[in-house]
Amino acid sequence: MLFFYLISLPLTLGMVVITLRYFAGPDIPRYVLFTVGYAWFCSLSIIILVPADIWTTIIGQEKGGIGFFWSWSYWSTFALTW
Repeated sequence: MLFFYLISLPLTLGMVVITLRYFAGPDIPRYVLFTVGYAWFCSLSIIILVPADIWTTIIGQEKGGIGFFWSWSYWSTFALTW
C-alpha cells in the first residue's frame, strides 16, 4: 500500500499544479492559486482514499488513520465550496 501512496500522491499533486499552470492567468494572485489548488487536491484525494479504505477493510486494520483523512477531505471540501 505504501507503493500506491508513493505514486498516487505526487501524481495527484502534479496534476493539480499542471492544471493550475495551464488554466490560470498571469495576473492571478498566489493566494487564489493556493486556495483553488488545495480545493482540487482535496476533491481528487477521493481517488486515493477509496482504494486505501477498501484495503484497510479487506485486511481488517483499524480505520483510525483513514477516518481522519476522510474527515479532513470532507470538511476541507465543504469549507472551500462556501
